[in-house]
Amino acid sequence: MGLSDFRYSARALRKNPSFAVLAILTIALGIGANTSIFTAVNGVLLKSFSFPEAERLVVVTGVSKSLSDVGVSYPDYLDWRAEQQVFVDLAGRFPAGGIITGIGEPERVFGRYVTASFFSTLRVQPQIGRFFTEDEDKAGAARVMVISDALWRRCFNADPAVIGRAINFNGASWTVVGVLPANFDLYGRTNGNNDLFLPMIGTFGKESFVNDRGSHPCQVIARLRPGVSEHQAAIAMNTVAAQLAAQYPATNTGMTVEVHSLLRDFVGEESKALLVTWAGAVLVLLIACANVANLTLARASTREREIAVRLAVGGSRWQIVRLLLSESLLIATIGGALGVLLAFWAVAAFKAIGAGVIARIDEIGVNMPVFGLLPAWKAAHVNVEPALKSGARGSGGGLARVRKTLIVSELTLALMLLIGASLLVKSFWKLMDVNPGFDPTHVQTFRLRLPDFKYDNPDMAIRAVKELRRRIGELPGVIRVGITSGIPLGRIDEESYWLEGQPEPANELQWPAVLSFFVDENLCRTLGIPLLAGRMLSERDTDDTPPVVLVDDKFVREDFGDDVHAALGRRLRFKGNNEPWLEIVGVVGHVTHYGLEEHARGEVYRPWLQVRQTMDNLDFHYLRAMDFAVKTAGEPNSYLPAIKSELRKIDNDLPLGNVQTLEEKLRNSAATRRFNLGLISTFALRSS
Repeated sequence: MGLSDFRYSARALRKNPSFAVLAILTIALGIGANTSIFTAVNGVLLKSFSFPEAERLVVVTGVSKSLSDVGVSYPDYLDWRAEQQVFVDLAGRFPAGGIITGIGEPERVFGRYVTASFFSTLRVQPQIGRFFTEDEDKAGAARVMVISDALWRRCFNADPAVIGRAINFNGASWTVVGVLPANFDLYGRTNGNNDLFLPMIGTFGKESFVNDRGSHPCQVIARLRPGVSEHQAAIAMNTVAAQLAAQYPATNTGMTVEVHSLLRDFVGEESKALLVTWAGAVLVLLIACANVANLTLARASTREREIAVRLAVGGSRWQIVRLLLSESLLIATIGGALGVLLAFWAVAAFKAIGAGVIARIDEIGVNMPVFGLLPAWKAAHVNVEPALKSGARGSGGGLARVRKTLIVSELTLALMLLIGASLLVKSFWKLMDVNPGFDPTHVQTFRLRLPDFKYDNPDMAIRAVKELRRRIGELPGVIRVGITSGIPLGRIDEESYWLEGQPEPANELQWPAVLSFFVDENLCRTLGIPLLAGRMLSERDTDDTPPVVLVDDKFVREDFGDDVHAALGRRLRFKGNNEPWLEIVGVVGHVTHYGLEEHARGEVYRPWLQVRQTMDNLDFHYLRAMDFAVKTAGEPNSYLPAIKSELRKIDNDLPLGNVQTLEEKLRNSAATRRFNLGLISTFALRSS
């Protein structure tokens, strides 16, 4: 094909602008949709993390019958590391959070407690300074920390002199020994849990943590040896788990091990939404291709006489193919270029709409692909003599059959998209009809995180929380204030329990599981959670009174049947040596703590002032990290300045964390489904 072919094609298309515009726009929409969605799929699901040989990084987790993701105890982690042969190394981690002070405004930060093998397992090097050593990851060692590049720039102006600097974190002095590289992206660079990394045992070197096989707080990252698959690693680790179960039956019987990629662990359920959307985009592209091919065939059928004349006067079939193909390429090039521009716009829109909804969406960037030749080849193979005789009477049987096939294909693909979109719409509206179990109207929520070392006894923590609750409750327009260890659609804690009088399994991993929360006497009333039987918790439920508990109606149905009164007066206890028996004094309605489409567990609510009765296990962690629910007469966000002012009167170094209205939380819980529905519906409407 030469320049003259394209010039002739351009003149031919100018003579038929309606065909040219329709074909170009069809291609542009198909390619734009596909390029943008594939960009998102590639950036979120296919693109590896920035670690060396990141595809060999896996998450190793314990699984039991009652708890889907048990984690691992620290003693089990040490045994896993010593006994396994399938990993280069393993590293333990679990979340850390707190407040940095003394650098201007208090900074709420999140990170991880990690073992000394953590950074070597990931194969990263510090940007400046060093990582902590095995000796610094021991009980009684000096407090050291590694910080992220983002925190270094945000709070310390990227000053290299931060190495060796003592900073105040959670009320204690810590020395910064290293800064992570800027491209460190464990679970995404913008993930807030990358702020800082602290030695696990250097921080939690208590006897109850180091030797307790019944508690499973650790998550484990490992690097597969070359040639070892995830499946092979899982088989080997389950052999180790079986050996530990035989050695420690009271804590490890029933424990199995699951191994899956680090990327899958991060992306999780969001991958399904993206893959469904990608399938929709592929259907749109197929419909676009069929559409353009059909348009071109229709146009070619009207040009049979022209083509026949060209062949009759000595033109070759290759010249005809070349001429028609140049038209197809010109349309494809213009449509493809427009489609790429459309993709840039669509990707920008995805990043804005999907922020906080789809993992890693902020990191995506456009990838460029493009497509066509059947119509040109088919048009060039007309039979000369019949075409000359037919003149302008229409298309031949072969072209007609191809066009009919394309039309049927288009309709079939469009119908598939429309059916899929209608099913998504139906399920979405059903989801919106789900009763969340609480009233989100005019409820502001936030977390008060008290520094560990500054509030180092429960009485100090209780006084601070009570005082802030009192002050907020006295603000004009505030109706009620409740506090909880986990606001709905927020933090969740699963615990294993047993009912008094039932046969008890020998192993606690076989106990049933329930969602467990510490709440005050106002929480259920603040959120509109209904009382179905018995009584609500009271301010008189303290350490000096018998331990009690509320359960929800789902818990009752699973253990006692449909009569909500049948649970009253019965007792249960949670896993742990020092856990007391708790009397069930009330039954409340079920709350969707996971989300509107949750596979729900039963729920129990314990008085927050009885948390000290199990102090050995909980270390009064909940008292230093309580969620507030503030019911207001007006728009909840308008009360934030006054709430912050009252907090400063209690402690000027305390920021508010996780600030969000309950209506926003509820709306965001369906954000992934809404995002997916919007894209598929757009594709379906476009195709129809």
